[in-house]
Amino acid sequence: MSILGIGNKSSTKKIGTFINEFVKQESFGGILLFVAAIVAIVAANSPFLSHAYFSFWELEFGISIGDYSFIRDMHFWINDGLMALFFLMVGLEVKRELLVGELSSFQKAISPIFASIGGMLFPIIIFLYCTWGSGSERGFAIPMGTDTAFALGVLLLLGSRIPIKLKVFLVTLAIADDIGSILVIAVFYTNTISYFYLTLAMLMASVLFLFNRSGVKTLMVYLFGGIILWYFFYKSGIHATISGIVLAFCIPIRSKINSTGFLEHLRLAVNVFYSSAQKQETQQVLLNAKQNNALEIIAKAYDEVQSPLVRLEHYLHPLSAYFIMPIFALANAGVKIEQGFEFNEIFWGIALGLFIGKPLGIFVFTFILDFFGISRKPSNLTWAQIFGIGLVASIGFTMSILISNLAYKESGADQATLSVLLASLVATVVSFLFFFIFSPKENIATTSVAPTKEIV
Repeated sequence: MSILGIGNKSSTKKIGTFINEFVKQESFGGILLFVAAIVAIVAANSPFLSHAYFSFWELEFGISIGDYSFIRDMHFWINDGLMALFFLMVGLEVKRELLVGELSSFQKAISPIFASIGGMLFPIIIFLYCTWGSGSERGFAIPMGTDTAFALGVLLLLGSRIPIKLKVFLVTLAIADDIGSILVIAVFYTNTISYFYLTLAMLMASVLFLFNRSGVKTLMVYLFGGIILWYFFYKSGIHATISGIVLAFCIPIRSKINSTGFLEHLRLAVNVFYSSAQKQETQQVLLNAKQNNALEIIAKAYDEVQSPLVRLEHYLHPLSAYFIMPIFALANAGVKIEQGFEFNEIFWGIALGLFIGKPLGIFVFTFILDFFGISRKPSNLTWAQIFGIGLVASIGFTMSILISNLAYKESGADQATLSVLLASLVATVVSFLFFFIFSPKENIATTSVAPTKEIV
């Protein structure tokens, strides 16, 4: 019986470890996003769940103080509220990459950024060609985005068939895509602008920037200012999620103390803790005052040595991957198929823009840079792999659906959302099969590197 018990405990521990490691992988975020989209479609088309599904997203809540009230439905709080946090995380990632990462130098950034430009221009051109004169041109930006969670999920599922340099290339390309999508939303999907509130938003951003320059490192100060900034952007008429990007560039990247200062604090606190423990004549049950003070010094030093930007990004990453993006998919992917799906100009513009335009644009622009010697493609990568990463980048989900909702009214948005889902599903299957066939497994020693998105 004891042997059986030990075996059961060991098996349970192994299963628990497997689950924990699986959840930590980027691929889990993509899988969770996919499951949320499927659940949304099933619920929206179920005769038993459909009414409850659509009614739930119409529930309203907010704040009311005296004569002032700010009450909105669930769709608003998800698409304009939670997605602002998603954009904040994207902005933090962009700022970090610009200052110390893959975008910090011309040689590192030029190839994936130029590829990203091609990957945005070709889909736009194809979409406009398919929709020109139909009145649907407003959705031109729908096929230009890359869903990083889905794309990284596909790469990680392929394992050692994907070289690390190819993953870095995709992540950098996706970051550039996000910047392009954000700019397009700010410029082309704003109807009327209140310059009064826009001025207030700029003033608030200036105050936060001055806090940064004056050495304020407390994150709560910036987050509170970010809420005010979000409100001003919303009232200005510009999509409120833009506030997340603006706030991100106000968050300081430098820590309060450097590594040397942290080690000095640590050394002094440990010495106090140790000497205090040595003076105890009997076995102590509780820590004494000096030991508690030493632990507080260590805890404070731990907070101060961390970059505020990296710390906030670290907090937001799981929130975004495991809550914000799945709830966004759950709220926006639920489309009634029984209302009819047409293979019209919107479908062909999105499908061909994503599945043909994206990989073609990435491949052609990378080839142009290499041909003229401006920047060589990443070493040890084949042209087949560059084309394959373009196929992976054609998985457009979160940004594409968000822009669909901004570009069209209800019926057009439903058609666009279904088109994005179908095109992304095809791109996922085809890209997986492409790498499975054309990219052989590499030696594990050359590929067992931590995921590029991990923050150390």
